[in-house]
Amino acid sequence: MKFALSAAVAFCILCAAVLPALARHQEFRDFSIELPAGWEVQREGITTAFIAPDKSATLQVTVESIFRMFKEGMSAKELAEAYAEELKGSAPQMEDNDPNYYSFSFVSPEGQASEASIVVSGRLFYLITISGKHGDLAGMVESVLLSIL
Repeated sequence: MKFALSAAVAFCILCAAVLPALARHQEFRDFSIELPAGWEVQREGITTAFIAPDKSATLQVTVESIFRMFKEGMSAKELAEAYAEELKGSAPQMEDNDPNYYSFSFVSPEGQASEASIVVSGRLFYLITISGKHGDLAGMVESVLLSIL
């Protein structure tokens, strides 16, 4: 009996330690994300920001109609070039041999090394930016990309 009680207590302690580290699936109108525990979500207009618990990094996802912001027919490459110029970033590079997916690097206004990706999917374009460094970012970005590509 004591062993069963001890095992149950140990299991509860283990679950309490592991569960906060698990990501939760969060749906938004035009994308979804696997959001690790502790990350803060802030929405402002067409942009959703995910802020690390220790404030060391931010992931922002901006979703907009290509017809509202830009001339109809503007390619992903042209969008990426426009954003790279505006952010004083590197020359955009095509990702995964996909003409609807470009990335470039830049320095944020706060001086952090940052990366941006432009993804065009149908009538929407996604601007995905990462500022700072955090171990959760790669998995978060991957989950966003999987939901839109």
